[in-house]
Amino acid sequence: MTETTEATRARRVSTGKIVVEEPPLPRRTRRPIDGLRLVFVLVLMTALAALAVVAERTLTGLTADLADVNRVVPSGPVDFIALASELASLILPPALVFILMIRGRMRTTVELLGAGALASVAAALLSNWLAGPAPERLHDTFVPVVDGFDGTAVPAMPTLLVAMMTVVSRLQLPRIRQVAAFAIAGSFAVWLFQGEVTVGGLLVSLGVGRAVGLLVRLVSGQPSLAPNGHKVAAVLRDNGYDVTSLRADPVDKYRRYIAESTQGSLGVLVLDRDNDGAGVVVRAADQIRTREEVLPRQMVTMRNAVNQITLQALAVSRAGARTPKLRNVLRIGSDAAAIVYDHVPGTILGKMTADQVSDAMLEDLWRQLARLRRNEVAHRRISGRTILISEAGKVWLLDPSGGEVAAPDLAIRADLAQALVGCALVVGVERTIETSIRVLGRDVVSTAIPLLQPVALARSTRLDLKGRRDILSKLRDALVGSIGHEPDQPVRLQRLRPLSLLTGVGVVFAVYLVGTQLSDVSLTQLWSQTDWRWLFVAIVLMFTSYIGATFALLGFVPEKVPFWRVLGGQVSLGFLRLFAPATVGVVAINIRVLTKAGVSAPLAAASVAANQVGNVAITFPVIGILGVVSGSAAAPDIDPSLNTLIIVLIVLAAATVLALIPSVRVRMRALWSDFAERGLPRLLDVLSNPRKLLVALAGIVLQSASLIFCFYTCLLAVGGAANLAAMAVVQLVGNTLGMAVPTPGGLGAVEAALTAGVTTLGVSATTAVTAVLVFRIVSFWLPIAPGWVLWTWMQRRDLL
Repeated sequence: MTETTEATRARRVSTGKIVVEEPPLPRRTRRPIDGLRLVFVLVLMTALAALAVVAERTLTGLTADLADVNRVVPSGPVDFIALASELASLILPPALVFILMIRGRMRTTVELLGAGALASVAAALLSNWLAGPAPERLHDTFVPVVDGFDGTAVPAMPTLLVAMMTVVSRLQLPRIRQVAAFAIAGSFAVWLFQGEVTVGGLLVSLGVGRAVGLLVRLVSGQPSLAPNGHKVAAVLRDNGYDVTSLRADPVDKYRRYIAESTQGSLGVLVLDRDNDGAGVVVRAADQIRTREEVLPRQMVTMRNAVNQITLQALAVSRAGARTPKLRNVLRIGSDAAAIVYDHVPGTILGKMTADQVSDAMLEDLWRQLARLRRNEVAHRRISGRTILISEAGKVWLLDPSGGEVAAPDLAIRADLAQALVGCALVVGVERTIETSIRVLGRDVVSTAIPLLQPVALARSTRLDLKGRRDILSKLRDALVGSIGHEPDQPVRLQRLRPLSLLTGVGVVFAVYLVGTQLSDVSLTQLWSQTDWRWLFVAIVLMFTSYIGATFALLGFVPEKVPFWRVLGGQVSLGFLRLFAPATVGVVAINIRVLTKAGVSAPLAAASVAANQVGNVAITFPVIGILGVVSGSAAAPDIDPSLNTLIIVLIVLAAATVLALIPSVRVRMRALWSDFAERGLPRLLDVLSNPRKLLVALAGIVLQSASLIFCFYTCLLAVGGAANLAAMAVVQLVGNTLGMAVPTPGGLGAVEAALTAGVTTLGVSATTAVTAVLVFRIVSFWLPIAPGWVLWTWMQRRDLL
């Protein structure tokens, strides 16, 4: 037996008549499934904390009910369980250390002790925090009261045991596990009956121990379960394969071998539990935002992967498409398996040149896909990496592990789109389209046009497209040109966009913020104390702001546009901003109004961009001037707080860091180039036209002033009073924040910002919350009904 001294080089070992060539395997690995479990535990603990805040009585009531059980349970069994579990808890840690040292597992012993110490410290720190500075609801939920005094919120011993057992969970210690389970369950049962721990504290203890154990496993790694080539060869021989050599074949992310035997060349795919959970988070994110019909099936565990690969290989083969014949599935111990199939010598398409790929080979590929199509079998991993050209010039489809039988039409069309992209990357767009239409026909090939977009492609194909995204547009254009028209119906592949997800999270957070604010306000008292005269003035001022917004936009449009049409668009925004972030809705609707009025799309976009810049150019200086005026008039002796300065510095630092990121700089350059090309000329046109400039400035000032006075009159309506200039600063900042936050109308963020701002002016918290609530009813909720009426009316008349 010979072996090289360099760890990075392959080794060649002879065992009897079997020669094994493979790179050295890592001795320890970090299993992706552990990271997934850690995330899951942290999410559950976060949910538990949220439950303690919003439903405190649920957990405290359950704790009280369990403590009442202690009155009817005989004390004898409880005392016996308490003694036995306490003894088990004390004996178990040293016993574990002793067993590991006897087995020679020194590193695992160190990990065990480290996990125990870290878990104990974490439990102690968390208990001290819950008993001290934690919010009152968390304190009441997690901290037990024993004889009139606060008890221990998170017991250290069970946390320590859970962390230790997590570290050694992969070792064969069945009796130790049983003792540990009894010690943990027995201790908690006794403590719950005796009222010495809460249900929340019990769950936190288990979560902290599990999280610490998983963290230690991720940081330190664990002994690899992957069988080496010798074990694989031995299993093959034991199952009747007369293997003479075994050579690693690093063609993809899986461990593959080529085995030479008297039965011919064999391909061997080895799967083990070290890779359980690999890529799950990325695939889960893809499934959240993309329809599952175009995505490969997930394979979380080894057993799931074995079943999926074998069943799909049989399905592809029965459909008549060429794929290496499946011979056997062999178990290698309890933590690995080998899938044996015929080995087909050849080269994958992605590693070939256009000259090496003939039209006959391409036509053969389309025939293979046609067979899958007829039998409703989806491959879902078609790419230049899974299309093999054999030495005989035949096309074989490899790795059919992510597909399905009785596949939906969208999945089959996605296979065709992926094959078109994979071929176009190698042989070019023209040959790809000509050969595919020749075999499949124009009607079939045209069905792939809507799927020629990155979101519909497998991750491996997106990687191959890096730096060559123009291939997609060339394919689409060439296919549309060949069939003579666009596809009849576009395909919606995304369930939701990242912005939509962020908006949804923002709405949930906003509902929580508004709900907590309303908990301090009596609606009956609000109704009785509101001065309806001021409220009527606030409503008039709010609708006046729409007139200001109309003039502000028309001032940047040299073309003649009907005033009432633009005004209708501004009122419609009162309804539409309920469904979209403020900035997105304003820009989209204003462009739509102008284009429907006859302004060309580029000029309409330029006018809206100039309007946005004009608003920013006036709003921020006004905030600064009013800030100085309000500071000198209302609070001349108050200097800026340290927290304010820190926030400003953090914002500046964050902006600096973002500016250092190349992709951010490229995006900012693109935005500036677009504005310089379209918006800047419009802005210069307005600046050179005194009449238009006056209309634009008057509109912006009228819009801002109307909202400021509307906010101020809402405060007067509920009996409050404050400096007008300071209120103006608060309203402008809150409105600016609402435009920046990706929630409908800035919901939640505006309420929080306005409430915090008003309370700094000497207004009581209850009055501030009430005034902000009235202002948001007037400015956000009240315009929804008239906005909907105008929106539907303008839609029916094709005005919007």
